[in-house]
Amino acid sequence: MHITKLRLKQFRCFTSYSLTFTAPVVLITGANGSGKTSLLEALHYMCYLRSFRTHLPKELIAFSDATFFIQAQIEDAALTHEIQVGFAGKKKVVKLDARPVSSYKELNQVFRILTITQDDLALVYGGPEARRDFLDQALALLDPEYLVQLRTYKTIVQNRNALLHKSNVNQESYALWTEKLWQHSSIMQEKRKQILKEIQEITNQLLQEHFLSAIKLNFTYKAKKITPGQNYQDFLDTHPRLKDQEEIMGRSLFGAHLDDIALEFQNKASKAYASRGQQKLLVLLIKTAFMRILCQNKGAAIFLLDDFMTDFDHATLKTLLELLKNLNTQLIFTSPAEQGYFEQLLIDSGCQHISLTP
Repeated sequence: MHITKLRLKQFRCFTSYSLTFTAPVVLITGANGSGKTSLLEALHYMCYLRSFRTHLPKELIAFSDATFFIQAQIEDAALTHEIQVGFAGKKKVVKLDARPVSSYKELNQVFRILTITQDDLALVYGGPEARRDFLDQALALLDPEYLVQLRTYKTIVQNRNALLHKSNVNQESYALWTEKLWQHSSIMQEKRKQILKEIQEITNQLLQEHFLSAIKLNFTYKAKKITPGQNYQDFLDTHPRLKDQEEIMGRSLFGAHLDDIALEFQNKASKAYASRGQQKLLVLLIKTAFMRILCQNKGAAIFLLDDFMTDFDHATLKTLLELLKNLNTQLIFTSPAEQGYFEQLLIDSGCQHISLTP
C-alpha cells in the first residue's frame, strides 16, 4: 500500500497544494510552520476521519474559510483507489472511488494508517486515557466492528450516569444498566488484554533481537473493580456498597472507561525511571510491534512518523531505520532538520526528499 498523490485545498496553512510520492520511504523537511505536520495530519484524517491534533474539523480550515478538501490516490498491489474528504457547512463528505462512504469499515478495507507523534509519549507518562485510546484505536484498525461496540459502551455509560444523577435512583433501572455495563466492560477488557499481550511479546522480541537487551517491557492491565474470572454475581457480592457510593458520586465507578495499563521497564515504572530516549524507544517499538500485527492480520498499512527520531544516538538510529524498513510499509518521516545524521541516512538510502518552506 502506497500513497502516490495528495491534494489539499484550504487545509491548515495550505490554500492549495499538490504532492506526488514516488518512493516507499519519504522524508519531509522544513522549518516550523512550513506545514510538515499538516501533511501527515491530512493523511491521518483520511483514515480516521478525525485529526490527531484536534477534535474540531473547523480548526483544520485555512485562513477563516468555510471548507476544506483532501484528495489522495492510493495504490495497493494492482489496484488504485481515490479517497476524497471534504468538510463544508459543519458536515463531512467522504468518497471512495467517487462513491459516498457510509462507514469507517469501507475505508479500512483499502486505507490503513498508523501515526506516531511526540504526543504519543503520553503512552508512557500520560494519564490512563492515552493508553486506553491507543488500545481502542488498535482494535478498531484490526476490526472496524469494534467501533460499534465502543459506541454502544459509551451510550451505556451515559445512560447509567444520567440515572445516577437523579435524586431517586430506580432500583430496577440501576440493576439493568449495571449488568449491561459489566457485560460490555468484560468483553472490551478481554479484547484489550489480548492485543496488549501480542504487542508486549513482539516489543520484547524487538528489544532482544535488535538491541541485544535482556531488559523486558511488562504491561499490566488494571481493570477498575472487575476481577478476571469473576461472574456477574461474584462482582456484585464483592462490591455490596457500590450503589451507595455511585449515588454519592453521581457517576459510574467501574467499567472499561476507567481502566489503566501499567508499563514497567527494567522492573520499574517506565513513567518515573525511563529516560526520555528510553521512553521514545519504547513508544516507537510498541507502535512498530502493532504495525507488524496490523499487517499480518489486515494487510499493508502506511506508517507516519512526525518528528520522532530525535533523542536517539547514531547507532540506535541506524538500527531503528533498518527495523522500520523491514516492515515493508511506506514510511513517511517529517523533520525540522535537513542535514542531521538521521536525515542524511535516509537521503543516502535513496528516500524521496521533500523540502517545504513556510
